[in-house]
Amino acid sequence: MSSTRANNPMPKESEKQHTRLQKGNAMVEFALILPVFLLLVFGMIFYSLALYDKIILTMAVREGARAGAIGASTSDATDAANDFNDQLISLGSPSTPTFTPDINSSTKIVTVTAAYNYPKFYVFPAISLSAVTTMRLE
Repeated sequence: MSSTRANNPMPKESEKQHTRLQKGNAMVEFALILPVFLLLVFGMIFYSLALYDKIILTMAVREGARAGAIGASTSDATDAANDFNDQLISLGSPSTPTFTPDINSSTKIVTVTAAYNYPKFYVFPAISLSAVTTMRLE
């Protein structure tokens, strides 16, 4: 009968050589995976902050439209919307949003539009955010 490998353990010299060859595997695998992992993490952070800024922009436009509907003034609407500028967060150089209030007295409707360019951050592109809210004059 022929002997099988299970019956004959590996010699000690071969074990040492095998572990020596496997020593750098974990480090090489880590070096290959780390850039992809970091790109995913920073991508989640970048787009989460952009989504947060979109929500803040929407809140600012709503507040501006509400102030414009109560006060019937474009300056009231712009001032109320601009109060939210300090709550915007960006990783790059921040820009300020532009608010455009429009009060139509014939239809009694206040429309506030906002545009904001979320800045580019390394490999992530700049994002154009906008929001529009319409309310009736009171």
